[in-house]
Amino acid sequence: MSKIYQKSYPAGKNAGFTLIELLVVVLIIGILAAVALPQYQMAVLKSRFATVRTVAENLKKAEEIYYMANGYYEADTNKLDIDYKGVCSGNDVLKCENYFYVDVLSGSGISTTLGANYIAVYYCGGLEWETCRNSKWDFVYQVWLDNSSYPGGRTCSGRSDLGVQFCKMINAAS
Repeated sequence: MSKIYQKSYPAGKNAGFTLIELLVVVLIIGILAAVALPQYQMAVLKSRFATVRTVAENLKKAEEIYYMANGYYEADTNKLDIDYKGVCSGNDVLKCENYFYVDVLSGSGISTTLGANYIAVYYCGGLEWETCRNSKWDFVYQVWLDNSSYPGGRTCSGRSDLGVQFCKMINAAS
């Protein structure tokens, strides 16, 4: 019988990878990371937003109950029957998850009003409220009150590329 020809190398010659093989692996990992990272960031944002969205929806319910009892909406959340502690802090404007601000009666300009329109959730990416509200937000999600021009509506408006993409994603999911 004839044996199959095999080269024999000194010990250790076949023990490693070539530089080209290592570069190909690093390149593949880089491509996968470049594709996966934006999706991961969007998933984290969506998860954080879900918590804040619940706070906004509960604020709307509390505002509607207050309106039925008193005939007007109230921006002072201490007067509303709601507990958002642990998730958000503040009174007229709530800071939630260190990324979001909830403006309790946005669009009214004063704290107690019949002209209130909606509860607004601003995504500001860690900016302070004064900077955020002066057109530095990425997107705003609005929960419209029942006695407004768009009763019971939900809208999302994106200003940055991230905001537009996020609004498209949550509007498609609704």
